[in-house]
Amino acid sequence: MPTIFDSERPLSDHEMLEVRQYARERIGLWRKRALYSTVALLLSCASVIPFSKGHSLHAHAEPFGRLLVYLSMALLVVFVLCTGFFYSAWQALRDVEKGQG
Repeated sequence: MPTIFDSERPLSDHEMLEVRQYARERIGLWRKRALYSTVALLLSCASVIPFSKGHSLHAHAEPFGRLLVYLSMALLVVFVLCTGFFYSAWQALRDVEKGQG
């Protein structure tokens, strides 16, 4: 997969500005998604606690508690993906600014 550094000529100032703006938009998008997935994961994990042994809703743990645990596991996958894409977008912008800055 070719990158912007594989071109035969250096990028013009206008092209570099477009690349940086696009990278910043991607970072903003994935930052927001990572934040939302973090909050959702924390809330989901916190909602499992009342169904634990010794808490008031333990009697209802079988139908509801198990579903909340599965939801938390699914949200963990979403969290890892969103955070990974955010880190990747941030690193790409950093490389662009270092390489042609």
